[in-house]
Amino acid sequence: MGKRTPSKAFLEASARWRAHLAEYRKAHPNMSLKQQMKGAKKTYKKSKSSPISIRNTRYSVQVRPRTRKAGKRNKRPKKRTGKKERSFFGF
Repeated sequence: MGKRTPSKAFLEASARWRAHLAEYRKAHPNMSLKQQMKGAKKTYKKSKSSPISIRNTRYSVQVRPRTRKAGKRNKRPKKRTGKKERSFFGF
């Protein structure tokens, strides 16, 4: 089996990140590479993917990428703190 080739979108995204990092490095020459990467990470804005349009002769549908709401989080079940004491044969 041969190697899988990366998608065009993945390559474009990595090129945008490298361009942003190069710009940040020029603006902050006195920092170490590690510090520059941390700073660039804070200022980098990922591009939002545009909605996909699907057209048919009868219908036109637009599929938008999922977005996560800031306030909602997954609820975890509560952990039991202690076991209930049980007597022998329920007595």
